[in-house]
Amino acid sequence: MNPFTAHPRQQHVTYLEHWRFAMGIAFRLLASVVAFAAHAILPAIRIEPQFDLEATADYLRERNRWIETAKRAPRADVQSGFAVSS
Repeated sequence: MNPFTAHPRQQHVTYLEHWRFAMGIAFRLLASVVAFAAHAILPAIRIEPQFDLEATADYLRERNRWIETAKRAPRADVQSGFAVSS
């Protein structure tokens, strides 16, 4: 089985959807890390509300709901790991 498409197929998403999902989380967490690191070095730098712990946890919960919903709703267009265009 193709290692690039096996896991996305198990999640019932295309490779591209999985990539967007994972990269979205990675960039969001990176932004939070940068904000907290800057604040650690210079406490006067405030952490913007969209990057604080509560907002980050809410974002992760929302993204988890999305992937969990995708798992429960298998799609017919997810066969080879790439979306079939209509």
